[in-house]
Amino acid sequence: MVGTRGPDGQPVRIASGRAAGTVITRQEGRGRRRFELTDAVLSDGTYAAEPLDGYR
Repeated sequence: MVGTRGPDGQPVRIASGRAAGTVITRQEGRGRRRFELTDAVLSDGTYAAEPLDGYR
């Protein structure tokens, strides 16, 4: 998920079989953040999920 890091400092990855355009919500700290799944393929073969609530 673009712009996110887990506790270990690595980018957050979520496995999903849902189609591009699907909005998913992730709990971060005290709040929630929404991401839209895209059909953009990253260099490692995974797909990007763009934040809908802006970048931090």
